[in-house]
Amino acid sequence: MPRVVPTGLQLALDGTLEGAFGVLASVHDLIDRIEIGTPLIYREGMRAVRAVRERYPGHQLVADLKIMDAGAEEASIAFEAGADEVSVLAVAADATIRQVIAAARVAGRAVLADLIEAPLPLGRARRLQEAGIDVLAVHVGVDEQAGRAPFEAFAALREALPGATLAVAGGIGPNDAARLAGSADIVIVGAGIAGASDPRAAASAVRKALGLP
Repeated sequence: MPRVVPTGLQLALDGTLEGAFGVLASVHDLIDRIEIGTPLIYREGMRAVRAVRERYPGHQLVADLKIMDAGAEEASIAFEAGADEVSVLAVAADATIRQVIAAARVAGRAVLADLIEAPLPLGRARRLQEAGIDVLAVHVGVDEQAGRAPFEAFAALREALPGATLAVAGGIGPNDAARLAGSADIVIVGAGIAGASDPRAAASAVRKALGLP
């Protein structure tokens, strides 16, 4: 069965570890979940997970590994480094999905399935939920955000799976976060906060738009 995971506002950090700590120093009390983004993991490895875990022990820490193979091994590496949650691609093989979930259960941690580019997202999301995935994420990737937004796909998934824990990501910022108020369990914001001229003001605006305390 899926675990109950902390919900709310998730900050995706994709730059350098030094830059991540600079942003977190300003906004950590406004953030519920910290994501070590894929580019940051490529750049710094599990060092980034360990460092953020040490400095911010009270936050849900997500390692955005986007696992596609070697599910148990890759998930375990992140859990051992201090991650509370890892991401697996929804298009990964069922065997990989099962391995990631099994590793999470052994460690007492959680798994987010990223539906980015899943060809039949609603059907896949149902099967992932049945398999025991903790969080399902609607995600429009950085390279496609100029022409797409995640809101329509998210609304369809919310209607199809009213009881699921759903996350949404893809170019979301203070100006459009209100569209997700009351429907998204987890709203993932990256550059909309970390790339803002005033990250704290941006984070405060997003929380207000989402109706979060």
